[in-house]
Amino acid sequence: MKVVNLSEMSPQWNWVGTFANQHHVSAQSVSLPTWAPHRKTLSRLVAGRRAALALGGGPAVLVSHGPRSTMAGALFAPRHVRHLAFSFNFTDLPTGIQRKVMERAFRSVERFTVFSSVERQLYAQYFNLPIERFDLLHWGVRPPRVKGPPLEEGDYLCAIGGQARDYATLMRAMARLPHLRLVLVATPQSLMNVDIPANVSVHTNIPLAMAMNILAYSRYMVLPLRDNRVPCGHVTLVAAMHLGKAVIATGSAGLLDYITPGVSGLTCPAGDHAALARTIQSVHDDPEMAPRLGLAGQLFAHTHCVEERVVEYFQQFLMK
Repeated sequence: MKVVNLSEMSPQWNWVGTFANQHHVSAQSVSLPTWAPHRKTLSRLVAGRRAALALGGGPAVLVSHGPRSTMAGALFAPRHVRHLAFSFNFTDLPTGIQRKVMERAFRSVERFTVFSSVERQLYAQYFNLPIERFDLLHWGVRPPRVKGPPLEEGDYLCAIGGQARDYATLMRAMARLPHLRLVLVATPQSLMNVDIPANVSVHTNIPLAMAMNILAYSRYMVLPLRDNRVPCGHVTLVAAMHLGKAVIATGSAGLLDYITPGVSGLTCPAGDHAALARTIQSVHDDPEMAPRLGLAGQLFAHTHCVEERVVEYFQQFLMK
């Protein structure tokens, strides 16, 4: 059976390489003139059309990666094709015309794969779809490869990522802890209007390998999210767990499929910088806490958050 992947990833990317008969169509491969309006949207639509042509007339599966690629693929895919929407996740839900187009397009998708339980109900209700079409699968990747000596010297905690982050609260917490040092890897957009205290070092737009080096040599990681329901942070969280790093995270429902508070991580209320500062201080005061939490998280990740689980899930999808 032919498998066609549709994504916005690099054209050289290869999803779950155990399946030989794969073809990848990337929106990055679409060349449009610089003056073209809505270039990203047009690139996705052109890629969706190319993916539909690549599926051919025989048995085939379309695997779209991300909700916008899913929309583009669903608009053009032939009716006989099975469609799996993998990595179906929104930082912000669409509104207006885009929501209506997605709701209509998503009706033809057979299964949606999400990375937290809360997303099953959220997306099913928002797009008026049966919740039975939504499958929970833990974010599964290989453990990060860490290269070279430490990029940051000394003892520090870290925070990494830019999606739905609340760095304003984290910075206020760190201002209350001048004796501790934080290394922050973020996007410029996530730091807009955020005051950075003197005990925080900031890196923006650095390669993934450098971010993983900073994570690997940190004492533990802080994952502040903007509210208690946002379904983001899984990529960074799982990377930290694979590396055996304890995590202090916002108690978002989107993370509770991964963190058992007090066992494999610690949680704090959203937007409460005083509570976050107290939690950070408690880990600093107990030298055994971070290794204990990190080990429990690592065991969880090595069991549930690996590529083998993704391959098993896709094999089961093909057999249905």
